[in-house]
Amino acid sequence: INYRLAPQNQFPAALHDALAAYLYLLNPPKDAGFEPLNPKNIVLAGDSAGGGLSLALGLAIRDARDTGLPSCAGIIGLSPWVDLTASTPSILDDECADYLPNLKGGGAAHFLESQASKEYKEKDAALVAKIKNQNLGPKIWHDSFDRPEGRLQLYVTNKGLAIPYVSPMLAESLGNLPPLLLIAGDDERLRDEAIYFAHRSAEPTKYKGPSYNAGKFEKSQFQTPTNTTFEIYEEMPHVFQFVDYACTKMLYERIAEFVNRVTNILNEPLPPSSFNYINLKGELSPLKERHKKVFNWEKIGIPHEMN
Repeated sequence: INYRLAPQNQFPAALHDALAAYLYLLNPPKDAGFEPLNPKNIVLAGDSAGGGLSLALGLAIRDARDTGLPSCAGIIGLSPWVDLTASTPSILDDECADYLPNLKGGGAAHFLESQASKEYKEKDAALVAKIKNQNLGPKIWHDSFDRPEGRLQLYVTNKGLAIPYVSPMLAESLGNLPPLLLIAGDDERLRDEAIYFAHRSAEPTKYKGPSYNAGKFEKSQFQTPTNTTFEIYEEMPHVFQFVDYACTKMLYERIAEFVNRVTNILNEPLPPSSFNYINLKGELSPLKERHKKVFNWEKIGIPHEMN
């Protein structure tokens, strides 16, 4: 999907485009050149920000189920970016061999000042003022979002960092989603948010998200565990699938198997949720102890301090 990009088009433009594309496939105009697709034959997929957008779209479709909008067959997230607060431990891990920079200050901090950036900041200030003056009801907010250095991400103002369609990892619940296949590299900075998202979706009653959402899961209508297959690949960086590593072919085969299962081509049931570490030889084992650090992280959804 050639969705609109930030900073020229901020949230929710990309989500609107993704949802419009999904609706177009389900109910195309007469001159589209194809018949309506069965949603059970549609698998959403994306990498990095696109992986986060795919999962955000899954949440939007789920949340609209009372309108009769049918769910897709499954969702694939390759190194998905699901926490725009950049709050998890691996973001700051100096042992990460990733090509992504340390995102402690958010993505917006890595762009040089220019005339375009000045105009962007002026528009951003006007947008924030407009939001403050509107009565939009309860906000998902933490004081750490109010930062003197300005916004964390070009995609959305700090006021919207914890909106579930912006940071899917922080949703009140990740239950009742279609089957998920989530992939991360062991040496990437987004590793921990993928780990936490996967466990929140498969075990929603156990992992309930940020402290400022306390008590909201119990009120959610989406408490059924999501079938989730999660895999971490040894020594791999962010979005390693586009480089010809030895494990890449294996991963593509696993993606094909997932698609065939969720679309019932194999006519076989999905296996139970699983969380695996895959070494350079392609051997599967349980996650390592270092992967579990995020489970005890008390600052989920709270940006790291700028010191």
